[in-house]
Amino acid sequence: RLNLEKKYDLIILDQSLGINIIKNIKQKNVILMAYDSMQLYFKRKSQIDSQGFISKIYNLSQSYFYKKLQGNTYDMFNKIYFVSENDSDFEKSKNPKYRDKLDFINLGVDFEKFSKDRYEESKEDIIVFTGIMSYAPNKDAAIYFAKDIMPKILEKRPKAKFLIVGKDPDEDILALRSDNIKVTGFVNDIVEVISSAKIYVSPLRFGTGMKNKVLEAMSTSKAIVASEVSIEGIKELIHNENIYIAKNDEEWVTYVCDLIDDTNKNKIFGEKCREVILQNYNWKKSYNKIIE
Repeated sequence: RLNLEKKYDLIILDQSLGINIIKNIKQKNVILMAYDSMQLYFKRKSQIDSQGFISKIYNLSQSYFYKKLQGNTYDMFNKIYFVSENDSDFEKSKNPKYRDKLDFINLGVDFEKFSKDRYEESKEDIIVFTGIMSYAPNKDAAIYFAKDIMPKILEKRPKAKFLIVGKDPDEDILALRSDNIKVTGFVNDIVEVISSAKIYVSPLRFGTGMKNKVLEAMSTSKAIVASEVSIEGIKELIHNENIYIAKNDEEWVTYVCDLIDDTNKNKIFGEKCREVILQNYNWKKSYNKIIE
């Protein structure tokens, strides 16, 4: 429990907790872990075609709410961290007087745990997407890929299978199940599931921050096809060098089929992604940046 009368060398507050109690903290050396730009998150969510009019208005109002809330509290912290440079840059553009306070840190990965060496890859053409399925961006991504992309892939590669992996799938997600689409719900070992797949996809259409799911797939040496939103903040990912970045339905189909067929490119992409993780994404670097 935080003792507000005690003097601490440094206080690091989580976003939801931090904004609520910062006014009661007297000392000045306080850091806010904002994680994502919620203003940007709701702005993007309002732009998704599947959203109805009421949802769009709600999301735009939420974006405005967070703009006002964060703008009124940033001056109370001496540093605010996001987990994506893109989110940090967005907030700087909206709050220029706080530019020196706004920064980002890279997330880290347990690269020993998330390693393909622990399991064998399946011989089947398995495509996997992971995430908590009650989280709106993940749900939207799973439905989009299953309904708009997977049928076109099956026309070209009829043996392909799509695994939707993660806890809390609702009726909309469960309704996607078919002979070629499996919804697992919670799994005990996510590394085993990712390792068994031939391709990892991240078809997020909105969201903010650096995506843990993508970093974990990279660490597991998976060949990845992802949307632009999915790889924000991971500057080392370069299209057609270590990843495929799909911008439309046709590209999704083409890139997935290519990585199913081209085992050499599949392997090279995966190995290069693993190397990016080993060189750049560990928790020690993030920790040192915060306390420096």
